[in-house]
Amino acid sequence: MDVLVVPPLADFTTVVTPPAGMALLDLNEHLVRRLADPARLRAAADRRPGGPLTALIGRAAAAILARGAYDDAHVRAVGAALGLAADPAVRLAVDGLELTEGSQESSRDLLGAARRCELFAPEIELARKVTRGRRAYVVIDRADQLPAGFALVAALGEGVTLCGRHVAEHRGALRRVPELAGVRWDGWSPEQLIRPPWCGSAASPDGQALRCEFAGSGRGGVEPVRWVAGDRPLPGGGGPWAGRLDVARAAALPGEALARCRGLTVMLTRVDFLGVATGLTGGAADLRRLRAALPPGVPVTGELAVGAPGVTAEAAEESAELLAGGLAGVRPAGVRPYRMGVRAPWTVGDVLCRPPRAGHDLARWTEFDAPGTMSPDEVAILLRRWLERLPGLPAGRLAACSVAGPAAPGPHEAAWDPCTEVVAGAGPDGRGPGTFAVNLRSGRSIRLHHLLVAPVSRLAADPHALDHLAEPARRRLTAELAAAGVLR
Repeated sequence: MDVLVVPPLADFTTVVTPPAGMALLDLNEHLVRRLADPARLRAAADRRPGGPLTALIGRAAAAILARGAYDDAHVRAVGAALGLAADPAVRLAVDGLELTEGSQESSRDLLGAARRCELFAPEIELARKVTRGRRAYVVIDRADQLPAGFALVAALGEGVTLCGRHVAEHRGALRRVPELAGVRWDGWSPEQLIRPPWCGSAASPDGQALRCEFAGSGRGGVEPVRWVAGDRPLPGGGGPWAGRLDVARAAALPGEALARCRGLTVMLTRVDFLGVATGLTGGAADLRRLRAALPPGVPVTGELAVGAPGVTAEAAEESAELLAGGLAGVRPAGVRPYRMGVRAPWTVGDVLCRPPRAGHDLARWTEFDAPGTMSPDEVAILLRRWLERLPGLPAGRLAACSVAGPAAPGPHEAAWDPCTEVVAGAGPDGRGPGTFAVNLRSGRSIRLHHLLVAPVSRLAADPHALDHLAEPARRRLTAELAAAGVLR
């Protein structure tokens, strides 16, 4: 039986579906399960480089993961576990990877990272054992999977077939890499489903929680929610789906398709007070019409890319303000620098695209010049200000974040952030060991007086846990906890 191999780092909230007669080896799931094991995190907390705060974050992440709840806090904890994994070649994040040396647009740098990377060694060895004597199809849907994908090609030998969305888009460039001369190529890309545990907070058209069980699983026969990202076509034959799409593409979908949507993240570069949004290639869309075409209660978020051609600093600032205010029922899903795709350039206005940099034989982005565009310094300032104002926004690239509804407002001013844990350890303030409230959303911690450990710990279940304190002390403590991100 052939084996469909999923290298790290795919979206850990999704699973690919192999065709009949093909086995699935999900190395991404194996990696995340290994790195995000609570016992492993607790045991390694004091041995990790980075100081006392890093150790506290590791302990807090372990405690949150041990809850077993598939929510925003779990996403943050997995992200902390991945970020704390030390490796000489790569640095991991909850929704991405970067090289410690060089660029992901250079095959030379990627191959060097694949050779030096130690983090994926257990997964590569597992693939070697499972695929021995069998044909391996290595599915690469995202560029972040290339270091592990190259390592798999080197480990499994000739006869490996590379497939997946990223391979289909960049096969011409990949085929010119000498180290890939012995592989086979396939433009096929398997469907992706949102893993059932992550669908619990998705809204259904009647406003109830969406069950996400595999068809024929014996658990109700409910159709799975398919995940659609980028240019991937919508699944045929009906059925629910969720996605992360350019706003212009989303708005152009037929009403029948939008009626089956269970969660949507739209990518845009600008929006005005009328709800007219601009997508990643300059196409326009009406956010209000898009929202009205979706079933009631379906979560819709917008990810703002800052620095697109012709979008001034004032227009970008207005766009961020409107998204933060929930324009047209669209919640903010993050802000990031704009990057123009080499295969999807800007289609309107006067834009001059530059050739790829020397050595970037796997270029995905192109630099450009266009009048009225923000300078790099303006982009950096705006991003920093909005990331500080809206810390810990969901990672829009994760399917689970697109189907998650908004957090319920707390009934009391002391509303505990679920991304917080109270843990003991050495203090990052240099005052020795103590007990701290650590928030994974903000990355901050606050030392707790020993008399306040018990009431602060109870805040997660009881928003009135501080009511017995004297009013001045309660207000001071509440303000300190809010500043650290412990309270919403």
